[in-house]
Amino acid sequence: MSAFVGCNDLREWLLAQGFKVAEDQLRDRLSECNWYAYRRSAYPARPCELNDKKHMQLVVKPHQYHYPDGRAWSSAEVDVTGEAGGEWFKLSAYGVNPDRLKVELPAIEKRLIDAWNALVPVEGA
Repeated sequence: MSAFVGCNDLREWLLAQGFKVAEDQLRDRLSECNWYAYRRSAYPARPCELNDKKHMQLVVKPHQYHYPDGRAWSSAEVDVTGEAGGEWFKLSAYGVNPDRLKVELPAIEKRLIDAWNALVPVEGA
């Protein structure tokens, strides 16, 4: 596996928050960040109906671009993906400033998990 590049400060911060990092083989090739971070959600969530009923994963994908005119742009996408009610869903917060993400991640995660849990009523609830 190649070395992880781009968005180093965010990567180190996510690692300190208990995330694992892997190479993002499907990333936008123009992005200067070649990795994504993931961990189990810290909030109670209905498991994915497929994937062996595994706990929901929170995934953070950073993006960083430098344009020929000297402008730079960076952001992150935070998502949960899984099968609910026989359909696949990808719920995400995107275009999040990496510095803001460091402050808002718990709130973003909670809203994504709340949305995930609301997709299909849980029996007995």
